[in-house]
Amino acid sequence: MIKSKFITSIFQKFLINKDIRKFKKSLIYYCLFRIIRNFLSKNIILNIYNFKVYGSINKNKTSYFLLKKCEFGDYHELNTIKKISGKNKLLFFDCGCNYGFYSLYVASLSSENKIISVEASKKTLEELNKNLNLNNFSNIYFHNNAISDTDEKIINFNESEKDWESSITHQNYNSNESSIVNSIKIDTLVKNFELEKYKIIIKLDIEGNEMSGIHGSLDLIEKSSPLIIMEFSKYIFSNKDNIEYLNNFLDRYDYSIYDRNNKKKSLDNILITLDNLKKKHQTIGNFYLIKNSSEILEEFLS
Repeated sequence: MIKSKFITSIFQKFLINKDIRKFKKSLIYYCLFRIIRNFLSKNIILNIYNFKVYGSINKNKTSYFLLKKCEFGDYHELNTIKKISGKNKLLFFDCGCNYGFYSLYVASLSSENKIISVEASKKTLEELNKNLNLNNFSNIYFHNNAISDTDEKIINFNESEKDWESSITHQNYNSNESSIVNSIKIDTLVKNFELEKYKIIIKLDIEGNEMSGIHGSLDLIEKSSPLIIMEFSKYIFSNKDNIEYLNNFLDRYDYSIYDRNNKKKSLDNILITLDNLKKKHQTIGNFYLIKNSSEILEEFLS
């Protein structure tokens, strides 16, 4: 397929200064995009919410779906973050930040919010850097590390053709290469921040290594009782030790699991839902871990 700079330029001008969500479920946009998508010669700058981001023309990149679907999704998570940010300064950990949508969103809510973005993939971190250059945010701090329960451990990171699959815990996909990355704990990343100034949210989307991420943040959890947004997947619980670890964590630190309907869920219920997934599906989306009788739980439920 011949790439056209002219078509790309016209399409970019068509989208300029328009929130891409405006075209969600638009038949005209859908037909136009299907016709021209293979002619696009470079990534497209998109407006969404109140920041800018590149929409990739590569179907194997997560940001491609911004162009295809005209939305990011995760409405409950974004609204929860916005609600808490409206009353507090946030310290937000975006672990497995990919091209940085969550980081950019939280940064755009308030210049007083602080965002620590962590991504193990060097390629994907380059995309985040380009997105940062599109905006004027000075409150995002990014690290090319693998979130874990130890610091400075040399880890082999498996890069997938589809960037949302890349992982340090498994390789159940078409891998085109691997890279070496150093591990880091959330407890290490937080050392230079005055925790009492912030409400803290941790987003963990690290393809099966979430329990190590929690273990590496226990000091922070003990001191500040952060809200944790976590994607539950088969990758986590294929290691049966993680079931026991999460059960013990919930009990010891007095945390509960909530779904996107603000309903409390048991770990047994989560495991049953995962077991009932069709073989080709690995995840059941995001859930929240929240300390019982905490201020952040009251704000979450309000």
